[in-house]
Amino acid sequence: MIVYDKANEQKIHDLNQEITPFYLIDGEDGKFALCAIINRMDDEYGQAAFDAYAAEIGVDPRDEQGYIIYGTGYDWEAAFKEAFKNEPNIGEIQYDSESSGFFCYCSDLDILADFAKRFKALCVDTEAFTPIVSAGMREAAKQEQLLSTVRGQLAANPNATFDIMSPCGDIRITPDMSEKLLGGKMPTVKIDGVYYADYELLDQGIIQRQTDLFDKNLIRMKTDEAPEIEQTTTQLM
Repeated sequence: MIVYDKANEQKIHDLNQEITPFYLIDGEDGKFALCAIINRMDDEYGQAAFDAYAAEIGVDPRDEQGYIIYGTGYDWEAAFKEAFKNEPNIGEIQYDSESSGFFCYCSDLDILADFAKRFKALCVDTEAFTPIVSAGMREAAKQEQLLSTVRGQLAANPNATFDIMSPCGDIRITPDMSEKLLGGKMPTVKIDGVYYADYELLDQGIIQRQTDLFDKNLIRMKTDEAPEIEQTTTQLM
């Protein structure tokens, strides 16, 4: 049973005066949340750093309807992760951001409050915040690209079993196989009687992905051939 702590209410209230436009809430489920709601039509607090990133990569910071291109909740999450990537307590933070808002959670209010105050102070300094945003956005893009491949999915879900419908045929990848493939201990993989180099499977792109309704550790995927990969297969004798 989780007991509501009255002292936390006053602590959160005081902190929220300090960290606005971010705010903390007590989820009353043993977790606390740091939040920020994004209005994509306005020049939001800290938006200059995201507009600078758009200029850096040669993109207009607004679309035809006037909405910001960069500076969504996901982008703020990328900046937050980059800002504290070397912090020992960053592993205590979980994320649930969406386009319209940045949301992260922690079971320790003091840890979350410390991150919140330091993040607010960083965002105030546009000169310091801009390179953080740039590095965070680039890392997020790299991770998104990786997650669109078999390699990325195996790395992100080490305990999952994958049923893969590939151009080479159907194959089931168990957690043990994933570990060996990613660790270079399985240089070839057999699909429908044919051996393929490990990268020929790992670098395939994800076309469809679905987690089993009753088993979150069972993932079904359909893939396409990896681009510009010279296939070297050996027929099983």
